[in-house]
Amino acid sequence: MRQNTLSDDNMVLVPAGEFHYQATHRFREGGFILYDEGPRTVPMKAFLMDRYEVTNRQFLQFLQASRYQPFDNHNFLRHWTDGFPEALADHPVVWVSLDDARAYASWAGKRLPTDIEWQWAAQGSTTYSWPWGHTFNPAFCNGNGVGTTPVAQYPQNVSPFGVADLVGNVWEWIDVVCSDGWHQWCFIRGGSYYTALGSHWYAEGGPQPVNYHHKFLLMAPSLDRCGTVGFRCVADAAP
Repeated sequence: MRQNTLSDDNMVLVPAGEFHYQATHRFREGGFILYDEGPRTVPMKAFLMDRYEVTNRQFLQFLQASRYQPFDNHNFLRHWTDGFPEALADHPVVWVSLDDARAYASWAGKRLPTDIEWQWAAQGSTTYSWPWGHTFNPAFCNGNGVGTTPVAQYPQNVSPFGVADLVGNVWEWIDVVCSDGWHQWCFIRGGSYYTALGSHWYAEGGPQPVNYHHKFLLMAPSLDRCGTVGFRCVADAAP
């Protein structure tokens, strides 16, 4: 049951349609990935998606209402160590694990998006590489390398369906978990404000194209939390 007081005006209807899905990633860790990246045609059902990433303010509402505490709280909301960061209230919440994001989504009566849902919401029936078109424009999103920005700061960073802040700012958790029998991983989408330099093995930095998904090895919630990954939620649309 949905517990928060946020209006559905904060969600965007992503319509049904036929999606010509094809994703890409950088090959590492053995040079393969156990996941169907297409190309293939996928019939999409309509669903609702949060217009923006979940903010620090919204996550505080969740904590106050649910009294949620992770079983492994190391690095949990690490940027809140001196109390709630009022200056970051409308920035995307970070330092949350996949499980933390799932807990919020469940409390809100929602869920996390699948990989294909996220890309459909970002790209629609276009062949755009970026929510706004084919060509990257650094003025349209947060890739400043300094820190997060408010989720509504870049009005040009909006998909054909009206979903905003999809690239740059923070990566977003995707609820697709894969395994090869030894390791588990999920995907994150959209890129972030930060680019690490100096090694091929660093995670890809800066804003990323909407058809790019990054393989994120899952180790433990305490290690999976970081300052460049947040999330947004989806909900099934009424039939």
